This record gives sequence, structure tokens and C-alpha cells, in this order.
Amino acid sequence: MINSTYFEYLLIFLVSISSFVMTSQDDLLNNKCRYCHFLVATFQAGLRRTARNHFAGGDTAWEERNLGKYATSETRFIETMEDICKKSAVTDGHMYSGLENLESKCAHLVEEYEEVLEEYYYKHQSNNMTSWLCESRLQLCCPDGHYGKDCTKCPGLELSGSVCYAHGSCHGDGSRLGTGTCKCDHGYSGNMCRKCAPDFYEKSKSENSVVCEKCSDACSGGCTAAGPKACVRCRSGWTKTDEGCVDIDECEVETSCVKANEKCINEPGSFKCECIDGYKREKDECVLDVEAEKAESEETTDDDEEGDDSAEKTEL
Repeated sequence: MINSTYFEYLLIFLVSISSFVMTSQDDLLNNKCRYCHFLVATFQAGLRRTARNHFAGGDTAWEERNLGKYATSETRFIETMEDICKKSAVTDGHMYSGLENLESKCAHLVEEYEEVLEEYYYKHQSNNMTSWLCESRLQLCCPDGHYGKDCTKCPGLELSGSVCYAHGSCHGDGSRLGTGTCKCDHGYSGNMCRKCAPDFYEKSKSENSVVCEKCSDACSGGCTAAGPKACVRCRSGWTKTDEGCVDIDECEVETSCVKANEKCINEPGSFKCECIDGYKREKDECVLDVEAEKAESEETTDDDEEGDDSAEKTEL
């Protein structure tokens, strides 16, 4: 009979493998969205470059009549495609850093969807290309603040106008992937990041926003406002008084730093033991620092010699 532990380990292994595969697929599909954004950026760069090609310095009235024809002409489409998927065509190429084989992957998209590009060029230039191509037609992306196959709104967007109440990131934001779960910034919590994390308090809150601030270092278990007076409890090393939580000076206790040649240094909520001047710590004991004493002696000798030289010059 096979041990049940074997099946437990096998199950954990299979779950781990499936998670890895899903993550890899997610990364690949999300990259396709970014490749599409790059395609759009280079295509639009080509449109800008060819905006008035063949019409510079001529008859203005004639140009106005013919620009409309040229705007959606096959000639201009061919000239625009000369820039597509070339990193040199855009000024913000750094936005696509980290994408492997950027130009070749973009070119593959062009090859796969060239007819769709032609449709946009001839019939839909008035539409936002990113929205029309990447989001609606190819369904590789979602609008900002949306995630998943149906482009569902990220948490907090509808209530506050900002993803995760502007205090976190939405998993899958802008892609056809993800869970939409908010990953909250430090100090915030909740499924929409509109609550304060432990050891933080609400400085201000409205229907569509919240601002959290850190409690005093003296507090334990949270606080209701700023300062040591608002602590729910005092941390170890602090004591409750009328002024709130006050640091305990452990150095006033005779049992602190009792070893030979030690001194006590008080710190907020704690203390530390250091060796007195001229001593150093070895094996948890403060011993005479011979090297430091020697260096100090040599420095004193040098000062004395300089003084003697100065006196001799004065006599001369």
C-alpha cells in the first residue's frame, strides 16, 4: 500500500507545475498586449511622418482637395508600413524594455493581422487605434483599470474613480488576464485598499478616498490618531503616562550593561551596551584596544614634535 504522504507530495508538485504553466501563459499573453501597443505606436509614427508627403510648397487649394484622397490612399499605407515595428520610429522605445524579440514579435502580429490593419487604415482612422485594434478587434488588451477576458472593472474604480482607491495595483490591469485582486501599498488593506493596515490610522476619509498615516513608534496594537497619546497600547520599552507612551530609560536601571568597561546607550524603546573609549569588544567582553592606544600615542608624539619645531623657528 502506497503511503498517503506520497500522494500529498504528488498533489503539491502538480499544483506547482500547473501554476508555473499558467504564469508562463499569462506572461506570454500579456506581452502580446504590449507588442500590440508597440505596433500601434510605430504605425501612428508612420502616419505622422506621411501626413503631408508630396504636398509641400505647392498650390494650397489643390493640396486641400487632394490631401483627403492621399490620407487613405494605398500609396500612403505602403509608406506608413515602412515604419511599422521599428524601434527607431518611436521616441519612447524604453517603454518596451524587457520584451524579448520586440521587433520580430511585432512583425509576426502584422503578418497575422495585416487585413485588420488595412481595415483600420481605410475605414477607421478616426477611432483610437489602441482601443479599436488591441482591445476590441484582437482582444489582446483591456482599457486601463480593467482586467480579464471580459475586461471587468478593477476594484475601487467605479466607487472612487481610481484603481484600488489609488493605493494599490490591480492584478491583470490592462490585460485580458488576471484575477483583479488589489495588491495594496504599504499602510493600506482590504479588497479595495480603502482600509488602513495595522499600525496605521485614518488621517482622512471620504466616500471616494482615504489617507492612512503610520502610528507613533511607541504604539502597539494600533492608534486612533498621530502621536504617542493616541496609542491603543504602549510597545515594550515604553510606558503609559499622562503624556502618552514615553520611552523607558533602561540606562537608569543598575542591571543594564554591568560588565567591566561597558557603558549604556539609551535608544527609543530599547538600549544597547557599548565599550567605553579605549576599549573594544572581543568575545562579548570589553578589552583594552591596544591598536587605538598606540595610534593615539603616536599622534600625541607627532603633535609634540610639531610644537618643538614651531618653538625653534620662533627662537630663530
